[in-house]
Amino acid sequence: MSYVSARSLLAAGVLLLAPSAAPAQTPPTCMTLLTADELTKAVSAGFADMGARERDQGESECSWMLRGGSAGFKTVSVQFYDLRAVKTSPNASTLDAFFEQTVAGCEEAASGKKREALAGIGQKAVFVPTDPQVLAVVQRADGVARIVGNNLTKAQITAVARAVAAP
Repeated sequence: MSYVSARSLLAAGVLLLAPSAAPAQTPPTCMTLLTADELTKAVSAGFADMGARERDQGESECSWMLRGGSAGFKTVSVQFYDLRAVKTSPNASTLDAFFEQTVAGCEEAASGKKREALAGIGQKAVFVPTDPQVLAVVQRADGVARIVGNNLTKAQITAVARAVAAP
């Protein structure tokens, strides 16, 4: 083997083994936005993780349930739509439009009850009252989260929204 070809092979090997300049960043999912510890701090201890699933590309869902107590049971569900899901939405392909579409759907599901702004949470966030469910929608820089709580107070769903909005 000549000196030049050995040198070329060595250079190629170094390039293949060198770390990339910008590591690929994994988009967030509901599993990374709300941990069991954060849910305990926001609502209470004892929630069972009902499992997480990726519903579609860029869309994940996580659910928790707490059985017993005076209210019977409590549930929390977080659906997160990352930028891939937002950009491919046929009707709302920007964060602002996707947020508004999601909130409008919540208001419709709440029999016309209107949103209440939640100041200081994410880029923007709202609370939509229903009975026995409460809904919150949070816009982050990397997506939109829809949070549904059953038998939770406004303060509890707001605390969950604050946890989901945190970086």
